[in-house]
Amino acid sequence: MPQRRTPRRGLLPLCVAVLVLLELIAVAPAHAAAGLRIWTASAADRVFSTSPPPSSAPTSIDLYSARGEQEAAQIAVRSSTSEALGDVLLTVSALTGPGGASIPTSDILLRRAYHHRDVVVMRGDVEQPPGGGTIYPDALVEADRPLTLDGGVTQPYHYSVTVPKGQTPGVYTGTVAVSTRNAGTATVNVRVVVYDVTLPEPNESTFKMNNWFTSAGWDYTGTIRAIPQQYRNAEMYSDNWWKVIESIARNHERHRNNVIYADFQALLIPGSKVGPGGELQFGWDVFDRFIETFETAKALQYIYTPTLLENPRPASADPVKAEILRNVGGVVQRVLVEPESAEANAYYDKVFPALKAHLDLKGWTDRFYMSAVDEPETQEQAQDANWLYGKYRKYFPAHRTNEAHDTVLAGLAGDLTTITPVLGHYDQNIGYYQNLRANGTELWLYNCIVPEGSQMNRFISYHLAKTRLTPWLTWKIGGTGYLHWGWNYWHDAKNPDTIVNTFDVRQTGDAWLVRPNSDKYDIYDSLRSETQLDGLEDYELLNLLAKTKPLLARLVASSLITDTVTYTRSGALVDDRHKMLLELLVDNGPDRRFPYTDNFSAGHTNWQPGKGSWSVAPTGEYLQTDKSRWDFTSTPKSSSYGDVVASVDLKIDSVNTAEGGNANWAGLVVRGSNATDMDTGYLVAVRNNGEVFIYRSGQTLAKAVAGNYRPGTYTRLRVMAFGNKISAFLGNNPQPVVSVTDNAFPAGHLALVTGGASVRFDNFTANPDDNLADGRPVTTSSSYSADGWHATAAVDGIQSSTPLSLGWTSAAGTSADRTEWISVDLQSKRSLSRVDLFPRSDGANTGLGFPVDFTVQVSADGTSWSTVASRTNQPRPGAGAQTFSFPAVEARYVKVTGTKLGSDPLGAFHMQLAEIEAYG
Repeated sequence: MPQRRTPRRGLLPLCVAVLVLLELIAVAPAHAAAGLRIWTASAADRVFSTSPPPSSAPTSIDLYSARGEQEAAQIAVRSSTSEALGDVLLTVSALTGPGGASIPTSDILLRRAYHHRDVVVMRGDVEQPPGGGTIYPDALVEADRPLTLDGGVTQPYHYSVTVPKGQTPGVYTGTVAVSTRNAGTATVNVRVVVYDVTLPEPNESTFKMNNWFTSAGWDYTGTIRAIPQQYRNAEMYSDNWWKVIESIARNHERHRNNVIYADFQALLIPGSKVGPGGELQFGWDVFDRFIETFETAKALQYIYTPTLLENPRPASADPVKAEILRNVGGVVQRVLVEPESAEANAYYDKVFPALKAHLDLKGWTDRFYMSAVDEPETQEQAQDANWLYGKYRKYFPAHRTNEAHDTVLAGLAGDLTTITPVLGHYDQNIGYYQNLRANGTELWLYNCIVPEGSQMNRFISYHLAKTRLTPWLTWKIGGTGYLHWGWNYWHDAKNPDTIVNTFDVRQTGDAWLVRPNSDKYDIYDSLRSETQLDGLEDYELLNLLAKTKPLLARLVASSLITDTVTYTRSGALVDDRHKMLLELLVDNGPDRRFPYTDNFSAGHTNWQPGKGSWSVAPTGEYLQTDKSRWDFTSTPKSSSYGDVVASVDLKIDSVNTAEGGNANWAGLVVRGSNATDMDTGYLVAVRNNGEVFIYRSGQTLAKAVAGNYRPGTYTRLRVMAFGNKISAFLGNNPQPVVSVTDNAFPAGHLALVTGGASVRFDNFTANPDDNLADGRPVTTSSSYSADGWHATAAVDGIQSSTPLSLGWTSAAGTSADRTEWISVDLQSKRSLSRVDLFPRSDGANTGLGFPVDFTVQVSADGTSWSTVASRTNQPRPGAGAQTFSFPAVEARYVKVTGTKLGSDPLGAFHMQLAEIEAYG
């Protein structure tokens, strides 16, 4: 076992080491008469009709909001006796704030949660109502009329505030008055803190939200029947139909649903004609009106057309068919034909250039997504899709293409600018999809019926946090969008003539997120739609924070989500992290660094093991003994790293001889998106045969054999990741074994990882003591590179001289009176207040070569230097740091210049240092 190192700094909990939250300002509680019980809850935590009042439940509302954001909470009302509460009515006041500013009641919504009596409770990880059953709250309906509330029944109300973009930052207060006929009244105090942070407009978002909704075309069954069945006299393209479409557009804008699902071919049918020669003449008026409806509502950022190749279900039943428009007896109709047929080729050679010309005219070309096949499953379908995309590229060279996938079809990926795997499928193929993303393909996530269980989806019986956290998860994995097939599929395919009662029919929540407000030709939102909106707003805040504080942004996200199945179910905790994002955005402090050193002498409580069998040995090393798999990780808690120098001593005790043998390995994951996988970030490891490799998302980026590896003994693996350069070092060799340049993962977790091996880890360090010079580029006046000496050995993190890393030495000379220097480029301006110089420490030679007269200088530009320390007649030092402290200064470069040098054992004069360290 290597020499034990004393840990210099441990990892503090997130709440202490990262963020100091504002103390909550005390607010007067709701005062309720006897028989009336009121409390408040997060908008992302369900309040059931059977929910009892929690102990110490809050009775006021505290919201934290950016400008241009909607924030919400719930008010629960319940009779504390068996008697009903008659005529329950809630009334909101305006919110008043600093300098007379206010948020009017027109920006405040109060709605009642509807209890659906026949919700399908999905399999696996669901949220059960207290007492069980199938009654769940979801739809949000009007609360403007009194309600009779039975005794022992809890009624939640959804209170939301939309903060205008120009709102003055500060604290706003108001009330919600609760009145009842036979149990008195109460007041719920409201406090809204508005931060000096502004969200982008929905049509300028960084997230692409694509909820497929029914209107025209698509499947030509439920799509075209849903609206006419739910609204009176609303046949397709009638005035009432357009009234519903306008309501959908307004709803999309309010919910940041900025990808508009529009079937351009279906919308062509009513305006197209058959010419004198039987040819099609495309008419774009209806298509334009449809798109402009969303553009006027400021909902439109992108247009997504349904697939043009019809995919049969099941896929093996029939090959796909190409959807075209045809002259059928003088009428333009949609028909299905064979892909690659003469008719299909001729049609697409006509419609694609016409589409391109029209989109160009309207300025929509770069917003338009084409899709070939929905969930292609066979190579034949992939071939047909490639044919269609080949036709499309001919006319749209700078195209956007996207498909929902639940099968890996590598031959199709090259034609897609965006790929959208269903979440469960992504989880099983992380490396494949992350490799596509790393090579320039946009990555979205997708839910459709599946997955169930522990993964995120927006079923009614699931925790609301699953809906809210889906955009957070998308952000963590580097994704930019989300697709769900069922925004308003209010149709029963088995009973197509039946008008679906979306409130009381047996339902899962998969087919619709919202419900029809039939009387008003409008839309009823749901708890899920509002929670999804919160998640989309959180995504924008994460991106805003990541511009200046990427490590803190990632740390906040990781405090909620470990991976696709390990995450909080608490809506209140997500609210808290939303507040953290806002606090960090207005805080003028820098991003954080997370130096950490651990020799495991105190156990592994600061570590988060994923898969595998992790423990601390009686001798103090950290063990992972399971040899059955290649993805066993353990991660330091509450930390995140961008530029990093990380190292660990490791020894492979044994390997899986039945699979892999000595090709099995151990190492580090650097910049991982999720703490428990090795398919995000960079896996840097050494095999038991001495090969060192860097792996990223299913691909080996570099590999080489290290001659200094000895099986069965401890070796030190060191990884330097600066910018887009990742280098791996083994033992005390100052030269990297392998280096790569790659920009797929700029920041993320560190983790210990094993593959098919039982491994001991010890002396883990990550940016120890925040040494800013660690691994940085150096330049010298002269240098001797042999016998363990090398310029980079002065910044390799090894403070003592070892046979392979003695440090840096200048060229030899015959006189002490000459100038030699070494300069370290910190690669960005940093606040410096200390430089440590370590003499050579190789036995009897300790201290030789340390300069007698020298200066320590710093510079912001490498040209103008300021002296921060100087010494003359410095005696020969012993081993250990020679520390030079000075008032803090902003600098990028550190330079040590010797003007009188020391001698070596043979009488030659050099300037020699084992290590240079710089600290803020």
